[in-house]
Amino acid sequence: MLLIRRLAVERQRWMSAREFGEAWALSQLSPGIHLVALAGLIGRRAAGWRGVVAAVAGMMIPAAAITVALTAAYGLIAASPIAHAALAGVAPVTGGMTIATAGLLVRSSARHGRAHIAIDLAVSVTFVVAAVFLAFPTLAAIGAGALIGAIALGRERPTSRETSVG
Repeated sequence: MLLIRRLAVERQRWMSAREFGEAWALSQLSPGIHLVALAGLIGRRAAGWRGVVAAVAGMMIPAAAITVALTAAYGLIAASPIAHAALAGVAPVTGGMTIATAGLLVRSSARHGRAHIAIDLAVSVTFVVAAVFLAFPTLAAIGAGALIGAIALGRERPTSRETSVG
């Protein structure tokens, strides 16, 4: 997601940081792979329906080819200590990338003042605690977070005339 954001917002300027955040939030509501949904929304913003087709194909075809190749290779080296060490490193790397992306989103929110940061942190902490300690369903947390965000931040005026979802 970090790489997609850099490309769409900073390098190509297909959308603003706010539009990217809106597209990311919308993609979280879709079933399946959220990054593919995000790519489709960015593709739509950049080049209409052709952009959707290109973006989704660009995400799915290489991923499928890599998955097939890695599965075949892993079958050959599954018992190797190197394979076990590599798999043990995946979780920390994923966590670090997630934290870096969250930092970018918080920095973007911070530009709008402390109220935005407080709302973001309160909603995030509440649902993490609910998910961990109360077994609150993830889909319900996403829906409740979207509702809270819409209520708390819904009066904010868009920074552009056209949004990524419009």
